[in-house]
Amino acid sequence: MSRSEKARPQLEPATGFLIVRVAEAIDRRFAARLRPLRLKPRQLHVLRYLDAAGAISQTELADGIGVDAANLVQTLDELKAAGLIRREIDAHDRRRRRVTLTPAGLRKLRAGLRAAEQADRDVLGTLEPQQLGSLRQAMLRAYRSWQDRP
Repeated sequence: MSRSEKARPQLEPATGFLIVRVAEAIDRRFAARLRPLRLKPRQLHVLRYLDAAGAISQTELADGIGVDAANLVQTLDELKAAGLIRREIDAHDRRRRRVTLTPAGLRKLRAGLRAAEQADRDVLGTLEPQQLGSLRQAMLRAYRSWQDRP
């Protein structure tokens, strides 16, 4: 039997490897589903956070989504140019800018969230609802535990 005819060993992948590969697949589908909406994953994340937080400063937004404020400027510029957010001078502190979602931003957010749900279904659609719920709870528990570490 030649080497190419040999049966390949069936190795059970490590949990971390599986998580990374599934996350990569979801990420690719997520980006693909957002593309027709002319929206990027980070932009959707910003819109989602603004919807939950309301009008906040750029610094508070950067802290809230866990990015450096300087790295957020380009994303905010893109969202403002698309009419999805407003950046206005804070009436209480003229050195600060307050960021708010526009009605168009809210509509785009809703469409983006539907696209995100579809990306999850594209990759995880073979799981039963109970399995999906268990997976989500386990991942949420691990994520929160990791975030709480110094």
